[in-house]
Amino acid sequence: MSCLWFFLLFPLLVCLVPMHSKYTTDDDGSTHLTWTKDPSNILVIKKINALEVRKPFKQLVLYLCRYKERELSVTIESHAFEELKTDVEFSQVAPKLKKWSSDEGKDPFLALSDIDLVVCMGGDGTLLYLSSLFQEHVPPVLPVHIGSLGFLMTQAFADFKKALDRTLTVQADSVPLSVTTRARLDCELQLCSPKHGSVTQEEVNRKVSPSGYTVIGPRTRVSRMAALNEVVIDRGASPYLTGLELVCNGQFVADVQGDGVIIATPTGSTAYAAAAGGPMVEPSVPGIIVAPICPHSLSFRPIVVGLKRKLEVRVPMDSRVSAWVSCDGRNRQQVHPGDSVLITSHRWPMTCINNKATMPDWFTSLGECLQWNVRVKQKPFDYPSSP
Repeated sequence: MSCLWFFLLFPLLVCLVPMHSKYTTDDDGSTHLTWTKDPSNILVIKKINALEVRKPFKQLVLYLCRYKERELSVTIESHAFEELKTDVEFSQVAPKLKKWSSDEGKDPFLALSDIDLVVCMGGDGTLLYLSSLFQEHVPPVLPVHIGSLGFLMTQAFADFKKALDRTLTVQADSVPLSVTTRARLDCELQLCSPKHGSVTQEEVNRKVSPSGYTVIGPRTRVSRMAALNEVVIDRGASPYLTGLELVCNGQFVADVQGDGVIIATPTGSTAYAAAAGGPMVEPSVPGIIVAPICPHSLSFRPIVVGLKRKLEVRVPMDSRVSAWVSCDGRNRQQVHPGDSVLITSHRWPMTCINNKATMPDWFTSLGECLQWNVRVKQKPFDYPSSP
């Protein structure tokens, strides 16, 4: 069984970079991280528009800028810098900080390519936002919980100094860090409907349309997005049932008649998919959850397919209405009859550093955040029962 886990997870692990991080897998499927070189380039992401995060964020940034072991290069977002620039204590370390914004430069994400470690402060939504910033490789992430739910955020802020010291100094001769490898989804939106208009020969030659989509044919534009939780195809504001076709590895599987369908990762199985009646799947399980949203069928139950399956959700030409697609609740786009959404396992997963280990952290989150299986325990008999 341990060999099976190794071969299923190996394609994910070999893709993880930077090269000075090393990953190992135990016989029980647990994954561990060690540094061959101590991380020095740190990106700190905070929850947006949250006053309660501002003070803890400042404390953490100050600790990194004054780190006693060695000098670190710390990057924060421009909006976070603007929030604290008038703070007296923060102004003392401000010259040492690097500022980053997705609005700056022609390719702002290129500036994130040398990041060794990301410290994510907030709730689950902040982790999803972080995933959207890294459409390709994601550095190891230390999730610090300061948010509403915090199901995915395993580190308490009260212990942030201990967690940072443990994370920043892990070498080959010390105890490795327990990590969770969270699979992501690669969502490819193919716009083939005549409603999108024709692609000019110039656009075909340049391989790009004015809207930014990649052009792969005379009528086909492609947009790609990464999802940590789920890809949702739904009926949007339409009052009618959405008519979708579900295809797996080129084979027709089912007609989806209802409000839509959720294609989720094990990480996303405790989010929207759980609300739609899907199973809650431990993050290390290599699978993809397919959960219909309010299907107009009593027998259409959620299913789990292998992580390497290639799923396609089509809007057939005879569909009464169009559909809408979104990844982790972002980049919502309309999908017309004739268009399709291709969903596969993303080659770059997200690696999150655990507080204890993957399985204990997950069951703790189930109980504390979702109140899983919370019930008053049955009282014993006051006297021995008869045989």
